[in-house]
Amino acid sequence: MSGAGRGAIGVDLGGTNVRAALVRDDGAIIGSLHRPAAWDPATYANLEDSLGVLVSMVEELARAPEAAALALAGIGVGVTGQINRRGEFVGGKGPRAAYHGAVTVRDLLGAAFELPVWVDNDSKAATWGEYLYGAGRGANSVIGLTIGTGIGGGIVLDGRLFHGAMGLAGHLGFMTIDMHGPRDVCGVVGHLERYASGTGMARAAQDALRGGAQSAIRDLVSGQVERVTGETVFTALHQGDSLAQSIVEEAARALGLGIASLIHLFNPDRVIVGGGVAEQGAVFLDPVRRIVREHTLINFDQTPVHAAELGDAAGVIGAAALCWQPSAP
Repeated sequence: MSGAGRGAIGVDLGGTNVRAALVRDDGAIIGSLHRPAAWDPATYANLEDSLGVLVSMVEELARAPEAAALALAGIGVGVTGQINRRGEFVGGKGPRAAYHGAVTVRDLLGAAFELPVWVDNDSKAATWGEYLYGAGRGANSVIGLTIGTGIGGGIVLDGRLFHGAMGLAGHLGFMTIDMHGPRDVCGVVGHLERYASGTGMARAAQDALRGGAQSAIRDLVSGQVERVTGETVFTALHQGDSLAQSIVEEAARALGLGIASLIHLFNPDRVIVGGGVAEQGAVFLDPVRRIVREHTLINFDQTPVHAAELGDAAGVIGAAALCWQPSAP
């Protein structure tokens, strides 16, 4: 590392892994940790254990020699799920309802460390990171979508991360794109995540295979249809499989239509698409771009759709950068 400067500790608390890093205010990671998480975002089971892991990782980074050379602006945390302005988990049904407002991640860290703490949804934090240091550099307003098992998102308008009334803005995967679609367990009808996520593509393949479709997808899972994932679909696509091609095309069409609506709503400088599905590259993003051009009004149809640039680091970089956003969430 060269010289002292300003920095922050960024944490990305996912359902599978906890990542934490010392991040300089130019976006450079100068020290990082990676440990397995133990909680289930669907039920919040074992959440306290993972929060304990989070605290221990922050303690370790704060004591690191690299931290002594930085003026730490605070701790930023990106967490999967609905996080309000107070850093609380909100929403949820069944077992998750018990956690409504009960676990304030910001207060937990604030009590353990003499540093300001910012907490936000993980996809929103990743969008903020991409805006500052990745595919959004130099833009004024961007829309970010993270396409993986599900679909998350974030909105930056006029240089500020948009939070909404409760702090819950940016759950773009729950945008309805099919008014006649099924009502999911979340209660939303025909939402984008159902059609364009890795889980949505896997479901479409499983339904087709159970209906008797012939496809290389079946061979890739040795006939065990329940093992099909979005990655399986893309593997079959690269083998020239027709079912995989139709599934990916439908997912790209759904995402393209969703992005077209977001462009009409927010008129961003650019749209940034990241996550595991988007990392498939042109085979997925090129048809998305085509649909966007075909379904946007004149003057909107040239809005570029970029692949994210920061990869897995977007979460911790964006979380750290929450500490120097124009205003607190």
